[in-house]
Amino acid sequence: MNSIVLHFIVIMSVSGILSVILSIIAHANRHRYIGCQLFMYMSAATAIYIFGHTFELLARTPQEIMFWVSFQYIGLPFIAPFSLMIVLQFTGFYQYITKRRVLFILLIPILTTIMVFTNSFHSLFYRSITLHTLDGFLLADFRIGYWYIIHGVYTFGCSMLAVFMLLWFLRVTKKEYLKQILILLVGMLLPITTSFIYLLGLTPFHIDPVPVVMFLTNALYLWAIMSFHLFKLSPIAMERVFEHMSEGVLILDRYGTLIDYNPAAASIIPILSKKGIGYKIEDIFSGVIKESSFIQWLRSPQDHSHYDLMWEKQQPCYYHLTASSLFNKRGEIEGRQIVISDVTEQRLLQEELERRAYMDGLTNIFNRSSFIERTQMILEEDAQNTAILLFDIDFFKQINDTHGHHIGDEALRHVVSICQQHLKVDDLFGRYGGEEFAICLPQHSFEEACHIAEQIRHSFEVSFFQADEKKVQVTASFGIAHTANDSPILEKLLFEADQALYMSKRHGRNRIYASTGEDYIPHQRHDLPPASH
Repeated sequence: MNSIVLHFIVIMSVSGILSVILSIIAHANRHRYIGCQLFMYMSAATAIYIFGHTFELLARTPQEIMFWVSFQYIGLPFIAPFSLMIVLQFTGFYQYITKRRVLFILLIPILTTIMVFTNSFHSLFYRSITLHTLDGFLLADFRIGYWYIIHGVYTFGCSMLAVFMLLWFLRVTKKEYLKQILILLVGMLLPITTSFIYLLGLTPFHIDPVPVVMFLTNALYLWAIMSFHLFKLSPIAMERVFEHMSEGVLILDRYGTLIDYNPAAASIIPILSKKGIGYKIEDIFSGVIKESSFIQWLRSPQDHSHYDLMWEKQQPCYYHLTASSLFNKRGEIEGRQIVISDVTEQRLLQEELERRAYMDGLTNIFNRSSFIERTQMILEEDAQNTAILLFDIDFFKQINDTHGHHIGDEALRHVVSICQQHLKVDDLFGRYGGEEFAICLPQHSFEEACHIAEQIRHSFEVSFFQADEKKVQVTASFGIAHTANDSPILEKLLFEADQALYMSKRHGRNRIYASTGEDYIPHQRHDLPPASH
């Protein structure tokens, strides 16, 4: 029997079955993937609408027709609102889907269902019904009422808002997710366009073709789920969170190929604009980071592994990387996720705190405890050829009393600056007390140590620094101890150097005394050949 109505019925029946299948699939995944529960509701509402319209075409009496028309409106008014809520979730606006807002969105559809079931009392939805036959089937034409217009405007508004949101999101999201967005767009636009054509009276025999078009929409959804896992792999629902994370995130497949990254990762790794999705992760980094251990770590399949990276850009940057495996539902490794945290600020703060722990805050040289600790390590390595120098600024209290403590601070920094001009990198220099300083000279003979002390003393004597528009001179008294003359024990060397310093002060200041192990002797000024320093 070659009947267009029968063709409609067959296609609608298959479309309804597809809606039921989609609803079952969404129900099975409702706790696993975001958006599935709403998709289940939408597919169930679509199935009710399609089967109701199918049985309306099969009805033989006006009473049966009205029953199945009413049955359709248990699902039909809810399709567009559920579609809108699905798009809200997929585009990252899921926080707006609260219970109160859901009730508000569904208020018009609920009232529409009530209006249809009570239409015989008020005729606000359908004013009248006209019956006619086609190929032996009884068909109904309806004159619409006021509430039908309200329902139509609301349905069209929900659908168009969902379309506009998808078009907006299409503009800002990655091109890799084009398929998912296009599927949703087609799924929205096909029924809207067909419904609009139907309302204009342009469809054959004025039969509602939307359930027939739903066959294409449902088939498209089913294909998308089966071919590229619409629910599982589509990141649209979480895209907003992913895109706005402060940490950089790299997503790799099981073969170590980059398949996704967020803007934070792109800002950390600028080369992603040239070498990004589709490249092996070690190939991306191999040209910009020279640490072979880091490249090896990238290739490592270990789960929950960490790596601290110092990356020399315009200035040193520090990153903490955490890698973790991604598993599928069978427990098999599907890929790998690397989270990159910029810890430069924390690292620099930590280094500053550590520096303050062993550096003197005013002079920026070692403090007493750090000087002693490091000198002890030097003596353990070289106990035969190390000198200890202690010196004290002469009449420092007088500088403070005359010029003020801020000038006293300048005097300390002036002394440090002069000393650093005469010391090598391997020499240790520390602030031993208020105006007392200590120097450790490894790999220096006794004579070389005396010569360096004389050079520093003489530089003090002939230099000045500015204070209150006056030139201020600073001198110092020195004491020297050497492992060639004294015990290599640090406490003993410091004691001998301190006693020699006391002798310098006792004999007039601005001079040098050295310990011989048995006595303290003055160092004659400028009587040594230049030291090989």
